[in-house]
Amino acid sequence: MKKGIIIGAGIGGLTTALALMKKGIDVTIYEQSKEIKEVGAGIWVAPNGLKVFDDLGISQDILNAGKTLEKINVVDINGKPISAIDGNKIKAKHKFATVAIHRATLQKILASYIPENKIILDKKFRSYQQTDKSISAKFEDGTIAEADFLINADGIKSNARLQIQSDLNLRYSGQTCWRFVSEFDLPETESGNMYEIWSNKKGLRIGYSKINDKQIYVFITNYEKAGGQDNPQTVINDLIKLCDGFPPIIKQMILSTKGNDILRNDLFDFKPIKKWTDGKIALIGDAAHATTPNLGQGACQAIEDAYVIAQQLSLNNDVETGLKSFEEKRMKKATYITNTSWQFGQITNTSGLLKSFLMGVLRMTPNSINDKQLDKIYSLDY
Repeated sequence: MKKGIIIGAGIGGLTTALALMKKGIDVTIYEQSKEIKEVGAGIWVAPNGLKVFDDLGISQDILNAGKTLEKINVVDINGKPISAIDGNKIKAKHKFATVAIHRATLQKILASYIPENKIILDKKFRSYQQTDKSISAKFEDGTIAEADFLINADGIKSNARLQIQSDLNLRYSGQTCWRFVSEFDLPETESGNMYEIWSNKKGLRIGYSKINDKQIYVFITNYEKAGGQDNPQTVINDLIKLCDGFPPIIKQMILSTKGNDILRNDLFDFKPIKKWTDGKIALIGDAAHATTPNLGQGACQAIEDAYVIAQQLSLNNDVETGLKSFEEKRMKKATYITNTSWQFGQITNTSGLLKSFLMGVLRMTPNSINDKQLDKIYSLDY
């Protein structure tokens, strides 16, 4: 039996462990945190991610814990449509519509299917070393774990990626993102809808939807220099001021949360790289192909990685051949997602007449082209 190490107990790492275990492959996850606790805000899991979870037998758990979106709407600040995705139409074609869920809830569902002794906490990965027969992972505390293969799901600043290509090369999108989850009742007619509202200003937009019967998830982006920080005492008023001009419900949403519960992150990715593997090690998720969140595909691309890497390691007796095959099968789509998401983000970084023109172009894009793009994103052709 093949034996593997997975670095990182996020959504990508946990899904990979489940997928490999289903194929009869023994894996242990090493996580740098001291506990798997509730972190992050909301997440939208698109049909391609849900198809993988369905294959793993856990899609119903996720559907039950989240909120299926009937419609995803992108509108301007006056409510005029820019684009829309009909959830029922997508479900008819791809089996699932997008589901909104708390990231911590999803993580908890995934972890519940993995034996406790297979998740080792408080282990920060430092480096790897390999021989013809095995690969070892060295941790910050000096301990070493050895296996037949190593999968690094350790995020955008992956230490393993530094070994493979020696430079992180992070690329700043120009946008900062504020995120929060709070208890808030949307009007009943809107409870199945997700909205993204574009301001006329650079980078300023707001997205929101319900993630269960009681909670909403909200994000706000703005064109800002990287490295900014908020004062928890004033951040609520600061965001209300920033979002002046949006529909009144936005102010109500911001007032429904607390300053300490608002997460702030600068949005980075990196230009697609040509190498995710090195012998018996593979990078997945943000470690391999970090993407800005404009297509809502960051987590789903890590989930697809999990599906394909388990598939290829089970089909190939030789670990290195399996990992290389995974890289070959996944790179084209992941690169497409990263580049397309970056381009969408840069459209929102415009303002004035240029932004009005670009929104007009998006409005005039034929449905057939939009449908073709969604098919490309949501399909699992592996």
